[in-house]
Amino acid sequence: MKYSAFIHQRGVGLIELLIALTLSIIIILAMLRAFVVTGKVTATASQGARTDSGLMLGLITTDRILQGIGYNLVDTTQGYGVNFQVFAEDGTALNKGRVGKILVWKITSDKCQALVSKANSLKIFGESEGYDCTSLAQPSETTSSREIIQNNSAGLTNNNNQIGRIDIKVQDATSPCFPFGIADQTVAVSTSTEVEATQGGKYQVVLIAHPYAASTESTSEPIQNITCLFNFK
Repeated sequence: MKYSAFIHQRGVGLIELLIALTLSIIIILAMLRAFVVTGKVTATASQGARTDSGLMLGLITTDRILQGIGYNLVDTTQGYGVNFQVFAEDGTALNKGRVGKILVWKITSDKCQALVSKANSLKIFGESEGYDCTSLAQPSETTSSREIIQNNSAGLTNNNNQIGRIDIKVQDATSPCFPFGIADQTVAVSTSTEVEATQGGKYQVVLIAHPYAASTESTSEPIQNITCLFNFK
């Protein structure tokens, strides 16, 4: 009777131990996979947020620059094709409404500025004093430039969603357009006469950007930023 308690005890069998180890490995592998997937999703979302914030801030800056097109020109009745024009990436001049990559505009009779969209950036050329151009010449690679948007979409973009891509076009305004926050109005210049103080423009510059938000691997949800060129009547 003294040793009966030890007679009825038994240890863990080899089969039970193997089953427990197998289940533990499966659970650990599942947890590691979930951790890797979660980390990848978080990193992708963070990169997408940085891409979109850069696009939005860049579009605001670009809008302010584009509103000045035509300022200080002698003849603003000569608009598209004379004082400004959109070009394709290969330098081909495009008609209004066609989407391109380069917008060139005159700031004086012999000086130009340009907005150039490439795969990884949007730049303004000749920002300070312009560059020499007797016609609407495109800037050279050595022309001084400033980066407005830096595309940080590597790993996010593909041929379907085109995340980070920016296209440029100029179109006629369906009615006189106005800068954001400004409306057509009249003010009295004497006790008996009123004149139109603010006149809308006849052209609009449209920047078409492809952000990360709302896009998928196979589809794109582009947004448009429209700037009124109110210096051209």
